[in-house]
Amino acid sequence: MSHAMSIENQHSDLEVLSKEILSGSVDSKLGSPYDSLDFKQTNGLRNGIDVKLDTSIANGRINGRPNGSIDSVLNGYSDTSTSMSPEVLSADPMLASALMSPLHDPLNLDAMFSPARPNLQRAPSIVHSAQSISNDWELYKRAGPRYPPSLDALIMKYHQKHNNSWQLAHDFGHGSGIYSPTLAKFFRHVHVSDPEPNGVATSRKLLGQWSAANPKKRGRFTFSATKPEDVHECCADASIDLAIITEGAHFTSAEAMVRSAATTLVKGGTLAIVTHRPIGKVVGNEKASEAVQRLFEAWGRRPWDVACSTNSKAQRQFSLGLDFVPLPEELYAREKTQRISINTYGQARQMFRIPDDEEDAPMSTDEMMDMPCSRVDEKEKRHEYSEQDEYGKGWRQEVGWESFRTRISLLDSPETVQRLEPYLKEIQEIIEKTSPNGVKVVLEWAVAVVLATRK
Repeated sequence: MSHAMSIENQHSDLEVLSKEILSGSVDSKLGSPYDSLDFKQTNGLRNGIDVKLDTSIANGRINGRPNGSIDSVLNGYSDTSTSMSPEVLSADPMLASALMSPLHDPLNLDAMFSPARPNLQRAPSIVHSAQSISNDWELYKRAGPRYPPSLDALIMKYHQKHNNSWQLAHDFGHGSGIYSPTLAKFFRHVHVSDPEPNGVATSRKLLGQWSAANPKKRGRFTFSATKPEDVHECCADASIDLAIITEGAHFTSAEAMVRSAATTLVKGGTLAIVTHRPIGKVVGNEKASEAVQRLFEAWGRRPWDVACSTNSKAQRQFSLGLDFVPLPEELYAREKTQRISINTYGQARQMFRIPDDEEDAPMSTDEMMDMPCSRVDEKEKRHEYSEQDEYGKGWRQEVGWESFRTRISLLDSPETVQRLEPYLKEIQEIIEKTSPNGVKVVLEWAVAVVLATRK
């Protein structure tokens, strides 16, 4: 059978899918024969029992070597020569979905969290597809820094510790679609929702291209046009194992968003929120760093306006990092909450604060009353990571001077590029003189992450 995927549908196929999982009639396109739960687990799901996946094999060793389970992947083991029978895989649905899926090459999955992976990544390039992306926001969210393996490890290890179910994930909000390919490596099914039909269409197209690039593709994504404050309308209650909103939390009414997400999460389910600063900082080359800073100051607020729109509430919320996001104690386990800053060096507020504009009108009384404030509870744990930490590495990219021109060209007008030409020329000359290879510098991004567990 097939699922409807029209973006005009306000209700996704995820609710249908979640009900079919409970009734045992999952679409064959969404699960291989080895993805199925055993009889006892299936009946437990039907009867509403809290079933924990059997990880006795997943956490063990085969022939004295670590196997290809989720634990092995997250811990960086890379023994791809291990031979595992379908009978062994079927005992752990996580193994079946992550390692046996024809969407993915097991070699890539085994190397995902390898300590040998280079810390520096290449900057993403979407120039070739820029014409097919409908607006500045879609360009911005897809032209930002690549999410490094350390972020995947941070999120998935947290989820594994507090949940251990890998059936359904939900990528929602204005930034949807960015993290969906990663979710598809871990979860059997991923639902993608975006408040804008254009966002849904773009995610559908790009994820379709991603699937086509993988051999033996099969159905793994469904889509809906749904506001992040209303995700409980597109997903069944207590059906989602992990819900994630990337780069778009500041556009939401945060209280309504986290409550709606909580309605859809299973007990012990994970809510993850991620956002990054719209401009990076050059590290390891002081002269180049100063020149890039002059460029960004001359560019003005344009990158911030694209990241936050010109909506004053969104801008004020963004200036707080993710501290404006509340986690109601009756819904989320505060002692398990993690609020994480990466590459902010104890100055998260300064990093995310939007630059002042002389043309800004004074705030009205209503705007002052509606000013967002920190919603961080004293019981919630804060963590600060940098490039030297396991969960902070990878937010650096090697870039050439021309990458600054490219980013400005993507987000601004040709006239602006021309106006900033002297600054770009200065950066080029400094990099050629001071960079060890005469070509590139290292750009570092500041990031905020929130991880929470549903009670």
